[in-house]
Amino acid sequence: MARHRSLISRGLIILLALASFFACASAPEVAQEEQLTIGSDERAIKGRIYVNPNAGKRFYRNVAMMPFQAPVELAGASISDLFATELLFAHKYDLVERNQMEQVLGEQALSLKGVTESAAAMRVGKLLNVQGVIVGTVPEYGSKASGKAELAAIGLNVRMIDVNDGSIVWSVSDTAISDRPTSLSAFANRMVRNLVGQLLQEMIRVGDTQLMNVPTPVVVSSRGKVRGAVIEIQIPSAETIKSYKILRSLNETGPYREVADLEVTDSSRMQFEDRNLLDAETYYYRIYTVTKSNLTSYPTEPLKISTTGPPGTVTGLAARSGLVRRVVLTWSPASDANTEGYSIMRRSGEGRWEKIKTLKGRFNGTYTDENLRDGTAYAYRIVSFNAAGTESPPSASATATTQAPPSHSKTPDIERSGTQGPDSHRVSAVSRPMSEPVRSLRALGENKQISLQWEPPAEREVARYEVYRGSEPSPAAKKIQDVPGNVHQFLDRDIEEGTKYHYRVVAVYRNGMEKQNSRTAPLNSGQRPSRPTGVKASVEGSKIRLTWNGNGEEDIVKYAVEQRGSTFWDRIGQTSGTGCLIEELEPGRTHAFRIIAVNRANLEGEPSDEIRVSIP
Repeated sequence: MARHRSLISRGLIILLALASFFACASAPEVAQEEQLTIGSDERAIKGRIYVNPNAGKRFYRNVAMMPFQAPVELAGASISDLFATELLFAHKYDLVERNQMEQVLGEQALSLKGVTESAAAMRVGKLLNVQGVIVGTVPEYGSKASGKAELAAIGLNVRMIDVNDGSIVWSVSDTAISDRPTSLSAFANRMVRNLVGQLLQEMIRVGDTQLMNVPTPVVVSSRGKVRGAVIEIQIPSAETIKSYKILRSLNETGPYREVADLEVTDSSRMQFEDRNLLDAETYYYRIYTVTKSNLTSYPTEPLKISTTGPPGTVTGLAARSGLVRRVVLTWSPASDANTEGYSIMRRSGEGRWEKIKTLKGRFNGTYTDENLRDGTAYAYRIVSFNAAGTESPPSASATATTQAPPSHSKTPDIERSGTQGPDSHRVSAVSRPMSEPVRSLRALGENKQISLQWEPPAEREVARYEVYRGSEPSPAAKKIQDVPGNVHQFLDRDIEEGTKYHYRVVAVYRNGMEKQNSRTAPLNSGQRPSRPTGVKASVEGSKIRLTWNGNGEEDIVKYAVEQRGSTFWDRIGQTSGTGCLIEELEPGRTHAFRIIAVNRANLEGEPSDEIRVSIP
């Protein structure tokens, strides 16, 4: 942190010193071809400076400096080196090394010499993977006689070309002679230093404030959500940093538009949440730092974030037929944590689909449709929805038919026997059979609570359900709740994490006499998955394929894949299988990954051992 502060302060001191130097100096009156002179009296060089008004809206971090063209080859190379030194000292660009340029261009049978036109500069820039190319000419480099004295005379034209569109980012030009005898090299040094200083001042005036020594933001994590994106930033120092600007685009290459300016607080981290985005859309973000002196860093590399799409299609829908004026629906609750609930759709015959019920809660898996017509067939389908109301595709339909009304038969005669007397008549009757038990009891756990769901018996006479819980599958379990007969689910919140519970549900009919137990449903409350094992990695070009052993637990629904970032682990994806292919990895680096198992209760286990693999 201290190093960053000193670098920023040093840059400010340089710029302020240059501003004072220019303000105190005045140019002598000279002929047009001798516009300015300079000597030990520090009279200022006044060059012609141009900076593109859009320069501050684009990013020119990596730049190539070509040798300047000159009547004497050594002079062009020497002055271009001087220019590069001053730009590096000002922390403006990250310049490509001369040896690296010669190696890349040599492979393409190109030369560094004589590149002055925009088209050639663009071609060279794309080969070198830079954003800008600086080219220049030295039309004059020699001496002029002034009386008995020989004065240094230099002409210089320099400009930077945008590699993408060939536009001029900035340009400086000047022709000058010294006011007293001096060496060409000393005069060239002073001339270049002053021209670069004037160029930096003009850049800041038009809004091009990016400097290499302003720290680039450190992104701790980023993730997509329902119609939104979340980015967490680590703050290195609130003493020098004023804010972070967030830019967004639908394309990695831009154009980027500013969507937020986050003022820094005393916290060590800050979070940005982008809202009202499109479903299942990919966005790119770049972030840069703004100091309290209004200097800025270069932006981060594009962050790729995809918003969450619609929930998955509901599966396992079944409809129970043969019930009196009702149909019981069951389905598999969604494993997607973004699911907020379900909409029940119904139609009769060839009629239109009609939404009849909305259920809130991801773990709902049953619904009873009541007050239906006797002997009628109904079709059902279900859609799930997320917090934004985005619906999944409809499920496969399920059909059920309600019980037909009883036939109108003759009332049977009462069977009498024996001699009539004061006693009442004796009658015979068939006893009622035992009722069906509670069916399909299921238990699902999440966040220190357990949700029970079941299917009711076929009869309508259920007055209530008794819910029993115990640590063993024993009839001696304790009753914990009475549930009304028209409700077929219960949420148990009074549990301890890591404890295994056994549940059973008893149907109590309206006469209070008949009961049937459900089968026992066991569930581990809050028990986290074990750590994945056997993680292996193989390199496939610029991609890495990861595989691992599946966990033995039956309730594992997915595996999260994490990659080590500069400071923290970043979650880069998830899969329901035991392998994945990771793309868009930077070559020449070693990458580290780990796997985390996630169960149906959305509880995560310990991460696997870290695996490291290098891409050549």
